[in-house]
Amino acid sequence: MAEEVTDIDEPDDLRALLGDGPVPFPTETKREFKPWHRPRKQYVRRAQWSREIGFLARDLNLSQGELRYLTLPGNDLLDIRHIADTVCLRHEVTLRYLGFDTAAMPQSADQTGLNIAQFSVKGMNFIHPESEVFPGDFREVGISNSVPWRRIRREGPFHAINIDLCGGFAGREKSSGIPNYFKALQAILQNQASSDEEFLLFITTRMDDDSVAEDKKETLIQLAQEIHDACQEYASEFAKAWGVQESSSPVQVSEHFGAGEAFMLGLTQWIISHGVDVGLKASVKSFMTYRTGSEPGEDDIVSLAIRFKPDPFIPADRYGLAEPSMIPESHAGKLCKQSAAAPKRVRDRVHVDEILRTSAEEFQKCIEESSKLLGAAGYDPDRYSEWATQESG
Repeated sequence: MAEEVTDIDEPDDLRALLGDGPVPFPTETKREFKPWHRPRKQYVRRAQWSREIGFLARDLNLSQGELRYLTLPGNDLLDIRHIADTVCLRHEVTLRYLGFDTAAMPQSADQTGLNIAQFSVKGMNFIHPESEVFPGDFREVGISNSVPWRRIRREGPFHAINIDLCGGFAGREKSSGIPNYFKALQAILQNQASSDEEFLLFITTRMDDDSVAEDKKETLIQLAQEIHDACQEYASEFAKAWGVQESSSPVQVSEHFGAGEAFMLGLTQWIISHGVDVGLKASVKSFMTYRTGSEPGEDDIVSLAIRFKPDPFIPADRYGLAEPSMIPESHAGKLCKQSAAAPKRVRDRVHVDEILRTSAEEFQKCIEESSKLLGAAGYDPDRYSEWATQESG
């Protein structure tokens, strides 16, 4: 016989079952702004990234087609949102992105926020539904036949590659077994050589002494010295840019500029050289620099833009049986032509902080654009203007 069930009438039992009363809805947590939310970053997005990508979309006539984009987007996917709102809307082109972010990994505490951001972005116009942020370290692209490398092979070649770092591209290596950014970019350029279309490369990186390993710094300076000594056109542009007077003594390039300029010239030379190796022709477009924080000092972050076009070649036959129909341009000749514009571009770089400091109109425009962008990503747009003004000193 079943035991009789009695009503629960004890206060403690009711309290345990029902609680002490209505529970208020949790209040929304305010998202705190980050250093990379300052207006200067929006200036780079608009005046460099979307500007150059817009030109590319126009030149390649991508209207009604796809813009394939490789990026390190950060958890809020701000670059993706901006490019979709500006370039893709204007040119009616679908953005198909592949991002790399360790926050996408299952064990990451930031995975939920990134998933919410991706859901939001996927609801925008002109976003390809198969776009995704891959859960991994971008540098692993440099490992042949790794999963990240296979994803690059499958999704590429790309129209735009945006390596946007908070740290240093040429920094000291902290972990063993993972390639550095140089190796990853070398693999990317090799894969891009299969493209029959032009494409863009953007790199944003710290360039102060603390963010560049000493051995890499020496190699980059040596690269700048070698192209100066081997290419008269480069040496001439270098002399004009830094006011070097004619002299019978050899020019030591490192004596004429600071650490930041040495880094920009050396890194650009490394990129151009590896592009030539795989059959790509580089055109250096622009450099933009600014300083972290709000304290005065030398600019310590650079954002560079280089546009490539296919420049395929058939290697010489080591046995001499394949006779060339014409004498191909030498490796050194290609390097000289493609590198000659670099000194002037570095010298004429855009100092973003100075522009925003001296142009109230430009500063306000960046604030308004950033506020809208961050509002779409879940931040309080009404608080942004006050925060940005305080952060800018």
